[in-house]
Amino acid sequence: MKVLLILPPNIGRYVVATVPHAGLAYLAAILERDGHQVEIHDMRIYSDDRLLAKKIESFKPRLIGLSTASIGYKMSYEIINTIKKKYPNIPLAIGGSYASTVHTKVLEDTKADYAVYGEGEQTFLDLAKGIAPSKIKGLIWRDNGEIIMNPPYPLVQDLDSMPFPKYEKFELSKMLEKRIPIVSSRGCPNRCTFCSIQLVMGYPFRTRSPENVLKEIEYWYKKGYDTFEFSDDNFTFNMPRAEKICDLIIESGMKIKIIFGNGLRADRVNANLLKKLREAGCIWIGYGLETSDLHSLELLKKDLDVNQLKWAVKESKKLGIEVQVHNIIGTPGSTFDTFMKDIKLADDLGIDQVRFFNMIPYPGTEMFEWVKQNGRFLHQPDEYLNSLDYWAEEPVFETDDFTREERIKAFRIGQDKVMELHLRRHFGKGLGRMGFKLYKNSLIKKYGMKPATKAWIMLKRLRIKQH
Repeated sequence: MKVLLILPPNIGRYVVATVPHAGLAYLAAILERDGHQVEIHDMRIYSDDRLLAKKIESFKPRLIGLSTASIGYKMSYEIINTIKKKYPNIPLAIGGSYASTVHTKVLEDTKADYAVYGEGEQTFLDLAKGIAPSKIKGLIWRDNGEIIMNPPYPLVQDLDSMPFPKYEKFELSKMLEKRIPIVSSRGCPNRCTFCSIQLVMGYPFRTRSPENVLKEIEYWYKKGYDTFEFSDDNFTFNMPRAEKICDLIIESGMKIKIIFGNGLRADRVNANLLKKLREAGCIWIGYGLETSDLHSLELLKKDLDVNQLKWAVKESKKLGIEVQVHNIIGTPGSTFDTFMKDIKLADDLGIDQVRFFNMIPYPGTEMFEWVKQNGRFLHQPDEYLNSLDYWAEEPVFETDDFTREERIKAFRIGQDKVMELHLRRHFGKGLGRMGFKLYKNSLIKKYGMKPATKAWIMLKRLRIKQH
């Protein structure tokens, strides 16, 4: 069967194809291994509906799959309805994190024929095989106007049995970054109230073997790639396994750069592991803190001691690994004063970069229920998941202890700190300080940031081509 997989334009600070999408790449690999012909249409690059129509008419797929995240799901809805209006006879299935969060709602709100929830590879493969919808686990489907949700598919236990993701299906030369995502594990045993990953990947922590991970890295290294980003939610949960992966990379002799942009937990690293990460090529670690306030961390069920973060940052920097710390504005129990303590901690840590995100209460999470009971929504989910995002200063909710006005003020202070460290990191202390003074100018902030962002992206693309 010919299968077309579609990746909608992403919603965030930039609409740009940074790296290939691991979820669709895995799905393409599973389908091709079963003998199906697969192509991917990346709408981050080709956003025009006419180009999508041209792709459909030239490829003539017999099944279309479209992935969507919670942020910007209405954009995916529009694409689905456009496709079904013009090509009503081509079955279309929607998957991704949003479908795994709201389930039957995606079929209620769109003309899609199917929705795939949970780990979707086997479900989608069964669709491509032509198995009757009533017999496919993990599928939501229509039966004479009635929407039916089948039982879930069991989670994949043997991740080594899965083929490597087919990143070749993406136009890699048009990605903003020349790096390959590596997903070496699935599932999250933690209980952070704001995270929706369990709705998709489940709680049980499952891993690929170190040898299997090494083979994938070697495959891309031989193709000229030397930068790899581990996209795991819990790469170091099993620290001996993480050390073994490092050992194998070191023994291989490959000279690579490893990034943990998705973040590591500061309580799941030790001195020996950090040393091996550095020897294996680690150059960047993002540590998820969320907040330095102990009470708020308890309400988040984060189970993290700030002293553990301080130690991890210090040891990482001592080894020459650059460090970023992730914070969330609006965690349960937080106030403007606790936010200012987070700002002070960023200064005290001497980190290379920091991030401050607005809290987004995703439907289906404990955080969403906490806001309903303890705060006030300023915007409803269908609005804030499509018109707002965690990059924007407008908060989704407020509390008596942390009002909308205070949240906006906090976000602006946080973004100033982000830019201050960004400029210092890329241009040094002197030029960085001068650049930050220019950035603080209200006219430059208002009119200069968009052109500057475009110029930055162009420079990154030029650097990739030269490399």
